[in-house]
Amino acid sequence: MPLRSRWVWSAIFLLGFPILRAQVTFSLPVVNNAAPGTVVTMPVQVAKFDSIVGVQFVIQWDPAVINYLSVLNFNLPGLTIDNFGRKDTAQGILRFAWNTPLVKAGVSLPDSTAIFLIKFGVRGANGQGTPVVFTEVPPTQFEVVLADTARAPLRMKDCVLKHGYVAIGFAVSTKEAQEGPASLPVSIWPNPFANRTLVSFALSSADEVQLVLMEANGHIVEERRYMLPAGWHGIEIAASQLPKHGVYFLLLRTRTQTSVQPLVRL
Repeated sequence: MPLRSRWVWSAIFLLGFPILRAQVTFSLPVVNNAAPGTVVTMPVQVAKFDSIVGVQFVIQWDPAVINYLSVLNFNLPGLTIDNFGRKDTAQGILRFAWNTPLVKAGVSLPDSTAIFLIKFGVRGANGQGTPVVFTEVPPTQFEVVLADTARAPLRMKDCVLKHGYVAIGFAVSTKEAQEGPASLPVSIWPNPFANRTLVSFALSSADEVQLVLMEANGHIVEERRYMLPAGWHGIEIAASQLPKHGVYFLLLRTRTQTSVQPLVRL
């Protein structure tokens, strides 16, 4: 099914755009010039981790490029290997869920604390790469539970997520790999998705919009250009447009703004 553009007035209410982010931050590193057949270690680091009693999320990657080996170095109270769902790691999915009901005031950690480490084997060839992203895959939702019960749990849109990347035999920019040039606010829902997803954004004036779907290694799957008026827009993406399950990058660019976002097809 081809990409198609349409007005999405209801997106204002359904997607909560624009997104206001809290300060809780989760980050993964960018590993450049990884060598085939070696092992890379990726710490999951946090910042502004204050008075938190529970966290759950999914980490996802392209299993054709790297393969899960182990998790270690647990730095949260009560955290053990049992807090990790590992049965889907062959498909590039690691589930994580932790809570500390006995610490009513919640847990606070210094910035840059690594709450755990993940070891991956590099199985791809030179020139290949994969994002390693924070996401949610049913039944595991992204959620950060605060000690202050008056506040709702934080979701993906409420946190700062700095995704990782493993580049085999080449290098990528840390800023672009982790955050992307996010001057154009974009909402993607649902993400991950099984059948179709909607990319929603607003233009302050009429503009040319370029949309590019890329595989993790940078290969362009599809590219479209639109001339759109000012206002809210939605572009629907069907799973059939992506050649396989896994992690992709979606680039959306106008004449003056750009956004790069991870996109996960289940």
